[in-house]
Amino acid sequence: MADCHNVFWDDDGCAHTDCLYWDGFPRILWDTLCIFHYPDPPRYKGQQFSEDGVQKSRVTMTIPQHPTLAWPPIEIEVVGYRLVDTFETAALKAITTFCEHHPDEVAAYPIGLFPAVSAGNAEWLFRTTHFGHLVGDVAEETIQAVIRYMNAQSHYQIFQ
Repeated sequence: MADCHNVFWDDDGCAHTDCLYWDGFPRILWDTLCIFHYPDPPRYKGQQFSEDGVQKSRVTMTIPQHPTLAWPPIEIEVVGYRLVDTFETAALKAITTFCEHHPDEVAAYPIGLFPAVSAGNAEWLFRTTHFGHLVGDVAEETIQAVIRYMNAQSHYQIFQ
Protein backbone atom coordinates (compact mmCIF):
# COMPACT_ATOMS: atom_id res chain seq x y z
CA MET A 1 0.00 0.00 0.00
CA ALA A 2 3.00 2.30 0.30
CA ASP A 3 2.86 3.17 -3.40
CA CYS A 4 -0.86 4.04 -3.46
CA HIS A 5 -2.02 7.60 -3.82
CA ASN A 6 -4.64 9.20 -1.60
CA VAL A 7 -3.85 7.01 1.40
CA PHE A 8 -3.34 8.65 4.76
CA TRP A 9 -1.92 6.67 7.68
CA ASP A 10 -2.92 7.96 11.12
CA ASP A 11 -0.99 7.64 14.38
CA ASP A 12 -2.87 4.42 15.23
CA GLY A 13 -1.65 2.73 12.03
CA CYS A 14 -5.00 2.95 10.24
CA ALA A 15 -5.14 3.64 6.51
CA HIS A 16 -7.72 6.20 5.39
CA THR A 17 -8.59 6.39 1.69
CA ASP A 18 -11.34 6.78 -0.87
CA CYS A 19 -9.97 3.78 -2.86
CA LEU A 20 -10.46 5.57 -6.19
CA TYR A 21 -6.89 4.96 -7.39
CA TRP A 22 -7.71 1.65 -9.05
CA ASP A 23 -10.62 0.45 -11.18
CA GLY A 24 -12.40 -2.11 -9.03
CA PHE A 25 -15.45 -2.33 -6.80
CA PRO A 26 -14.71 0.94 -4.96
CA ARG A 27 -14.80 2.82 -8.29
CA ILE A 28 -18.00 1.01 -9.34
CA LEU A 29 -19.57 1.90 -5.99
CA TRP A 30 -18.59 5.56 -6.35
CA ASP A 31 -19.87 5.72 -9.94
CA THR A 32 -23.18 4.30 -8.69
CA LEU A 33 -23.41 6.82 -5.87
CA CYS A 34 -22.70 9.62 -8.37
CA ILE A 35 -25.80 8.58 -10.33
CA PHE A 36 -27.81 9.33 -7.20
CA HIS A 37 -26.01 12.65 -6.58
CA TYR A 38 -23.89 11.78 -3.57
CA PRO A 39 -21.40 14.66 -3.26
CA ASP A 40 -18.39 12.74 -1.90
CA PRO A 41 -17.06 9.19 -2.23
CA PRO A 42 -17.19 6.89 0.77
CA ARG A 43 -14.10 6.87 2.96
CA TYR A 44 -12.50 3.57 3.93
CA LYS A 45 -10.61 2.97 7.15
CA GLY A 46 -8.36 -0.08 7.18
CA GLN A 47 -6.25 -1.56 9.91
CA GLN A 48 -3.89 -4.51 9.81
CA PHE A 49 -3.60 -6.74 12.87
CA SER A 50 -2.46 -10.18 13.90
CA GLU A 51 -4.85 -12.80 15.25
CA ASP A 52 -3.51 -16.16 16.42
CA GLY A 53 -0.35 -15.48 14.42
CA VAL A 54 -2.29 -14.78 11.21
CA GLN A 55 -2.02 -11.35 9.59
CA LYS A 56 -5.49 -9.89 9.00
CA SER A 57 -7.11 -6.62 7.99
CA ARG A 58 -10.28 -4.92 9.16
CA VAL A 59 -11.98 -2.31 6.97
CA THR A 60 -14.88 -0.10 7.87
CA MET A 61 -16.64 2.22 5.48
CA THR A 62 -19.82 4.23 5.47
CA ILE A 63 -21.99 5.43 2.65
CA PRO A 64 -23.18 8.67 4.25
CA GLN A 65 -26.80 9.68 4.55
CA HIS A 66 -28.01 11.04 1.24
CA PRO A 67 -27.86 14.85 1.25
CA THR A 68 -31.41 15.40 -0.03
CA LEU A 69 -33.24 12.07 0.09
CA ALA A 70 -34.23 10.30 3.28
CA TRP A 71 -31.77 7.46 2.69
CA PRO A 72 -29.96 6.56 5.89
CA PRO A 73 -26.23 5.85 5.97
CA ILE A 74 -25.01 2.34 5.23
CA GLU A 75 -22.20 1.06 7.45
CA ILE A 76 -20.01 -1.83 6.37
CA GLU A 77 -17.30 -3.68 8.28
CA VAL A 78 -15.37 -6.63 6.89
CA VAL A 79 -12.33 -8.65 7.94
CA GLY A 80 -9.94 -10.16 5.43
CA TYR A 81 -6.29 -10.99 5.00
CA ARG A 82 -4.75 -8.40 2.67
CA LEU A 83 -5.73 -4.76 3.18
CA VAL A 84 -6.27 -4.01 -0.53
CA ASP A 85 -8.49 -7.07 -0.95
CA THR A 86 -10.43 -6.14 2.17
CA PHE A 87 -11.12 -2.69 0.70
CA GLU A 88 -12.51 -4.47 -2.39
CA THR A 89 -14.63 -6.77 -0.23
CA ALA A 90 -16.06 -3.80 1.69
CA ALA A 91 -16.97 -2.04 -1.56
CA LEU A 92 -18.59 -5.17 -3.01
CA LYS A 93 -20.62 -5.62 0.18
CA ALA A 94 -21.59 -1.93 0.02
CA ILE A 95 -22.79 -2.32 -3.60
CA THR A 96 -24.87 -5.34 -2.59
CA THR A 97 -26.31 -3.57 0.44
CA PHE A 98 -27.04 -0.36 -1.49
CA CYS A 99 -28.88 -2.33 -4.21
CA GLU A 100 -30.84 -4.25 -1.56
CA HIS A 101 -31.88 -1.02 0.19
CA HIS A 102 -32.87 0.77 -3.05
CA PRO A 103 -34.13 -1.90 -5.49
CA ASP A 104 -36.62 0.35 -7.27
CA GLU A 105 -34.11 3.15 -7.75
CA VAL A 106 -31.27 0.99 -9.10
CA ALA A 107 -33.56 -0.98 -11.43
CA ALA A 108 -33.42 1.86 -13.95
CA TYR A 109 -29.61 1.67 -14.23
CA PRO A 110 -27.14 -1.04 -15.27
CA ILE A 111 -25.97 -1.46 -11.64
CA GLY A 112 -29.49 -2.74 -10.95
CA LEU A 113 -28.47 -6.00 -12.61
CA PHE A 114 -25.76 -6.51 -9.99
CA PRO A 115 -24.89 -8.16 -7.86
CA ALA A 116 -26.52 -11.29 -9.16
CA VAL A 117 -28.73 -13.07 -6.69
CA SER A 118 -30.30 -16.47 -6.87
CA ALA A 119 -31.85 -17.14 -10.27
CA GLY A 120 -35.07 -18.16 -8.51
CA ASN A 121 -35.39 -14.91 -6.56
CA ALA A 122 -38.53 -13.00 -7.62
CA GLU A 123 -36.79 -9.60 -7.55
CA TRP A 124 -33.93 -10.92 -9.68
CA LEU A 125 -36.36 -12.47 -12.17
CA PHE A 126 -38.25 -9.18 -12.43
CA ARG A 127 -35.08 -7.15 -13.00
CA THR A 128 -33.68 -9.50 -15.64
CA THR A 129 -37.03 -10.00 -17.41
CA HIS A 130 -37.92 -6.29 -17.63
CA PHE A 131 -34.59 -4.70 -18.46
CA GLY A 132 -35.40 -3.81 -22.07
CA HIS A 133 -34.70 -0.12 -21.46
CA LEU A 134 -31.14 -1.07 -20.45
CA VAL A 135 -30.61 -2.84 -23.75
CA GLY A 136 -32.38 -0.25 -25.91
CA ASP A 137 -31.96 3.18 -24.35
CA VAL A 138 -28.63 2.72 -22.57
CA ALA A 139 -27.17 -0.32 -24.31
CA GLU A 140 -23.63 1.05 -24.44
CA GLU A 141 -23.67 2.02 -20.74
CA THR A 142 -25.10 -1.40 -19.84
CA ILE A 143 -22.40 -3.26 -21.76
CA GLN A 144 -19.69 -1.09 -20.20
CA ALA A 145 -21.12 -1.68 -16.72
CA VAL A 146 -21.29 -5.45 -17.27
CA ILE A 147 -17.67 -5.53 -18.47
CA ARG A 148 -16.43 -3.36 -15.57
CA TYR A 149 -18.28 -5.50 -13.03
CA MET A 150 -16.99 -8.75 -14.57
CA ASN A 151 -13.41 -7.41 -14.65
CA ALA A 152 -13.61 -6.32 -11.02
CA GLN A 153 -15.11 -9.69 -10.04
CA SER A 154 -12.41 -11.57 -11.94
CA HIS A 155 -9.62 -9.53 -10.34
CA TYR A 156 -11.22 -9.97 -6.93
CA GLN A 157 -11.46 -13.77 -7.31
CA ILE A 158 -7.88 -14.12 -8.58
CA PHE A 159 -6.51 -12.49 -5.45
CA GLN A 160 -8.78 -14.17 -2.91
